[in-house]
Amino acid sequence: MAGRLSNSLTLRRTVPPLATALLLIGLWETMSRSGLVSPRLLPAPTLVWDTLQRSFGILLEQAVPTLTGALAGILLAAASGILLGIAVTLSRTAMQAIYPTIVFFQLIPKVALAPVFLIWFGTGMTANILFSVFIAFFPVLVATITGLDAAPDNYERLCRSLGMSRWRSLLAVRLPFALPHIFSGLRIGVTFAVIGVVLGEFITAQIGLGYIILFSANNFETALLLAAIVLLCGVGILLFAAFVALEWLVMRFYDSCVL
Repeated sequence: MAGRLSNSLTLRRTVPPLATALLLIGLWETMSRSGLVSPRLLPAPTLVWDTLQRSFGILLEQAVPTLTGALAGILLAAASGILLGIAVTLSRTAMQAIYPTIVFFQLIPKVALAPVFLIWFGTGMTANILFSVFIAFFPVLVATITGLDAAPDNYERLCRSLGMSRWRSLLAVRLPFALPHIFSGLRIGVTFAVIGVVLGEFITAQIGLGYIILFSANNFETALLLAAIVLLCGVGILLFAAFVALEWLVMRFYDSCVL
């Protein structure tokens, strides 16, 4: 009975989005083939798929620096965001001194700062990674602060009555409550990290899927542009799935420690 309910729930979650996607692709194919939309502006999905297959080697080669840059960006953003979130949570002075400045920088449009990173750090991979960190950092920081403040007050009072240090209380009580929030911030940060790397590749225009997309747009090769976007989606899904798996492992570890 439970298995049937689980299968039914899985079907309800997967069938509607798949059916919608197939319907949209079919409509796209029909409009492109019938001439309602110029194939030069919007080539048919079959043509995009054929281009992806023919250019897969080149696109995969260009996907490596994009994937590497996004992975490095989200890892650095995670480390800095979590550590700074812990610091400002434990210190009211740090919160008052640092947090408003971070919020101020986040209010500045990120695209406007991309040329600044280009001037400061050059046109190499370093600039792309640092720009990715800059974009992905804030969601992780906010999620960490929110999560660490989510522990009930009576838990905190219990820790103090037991004579636990602030660090031990943080690891034993506040961090487990914060983990779901932190991983939510990381899932958002992953998408931002990919965006940051691609924006950097747009500006540097040397390597990466962002370079291929910009090159294709300048030469009006729409099929190649869409094929690169499809592979870029694959990069984002791969990173997102990796952090979902990491969340499952970490939560399972903490659950086993509690049990």
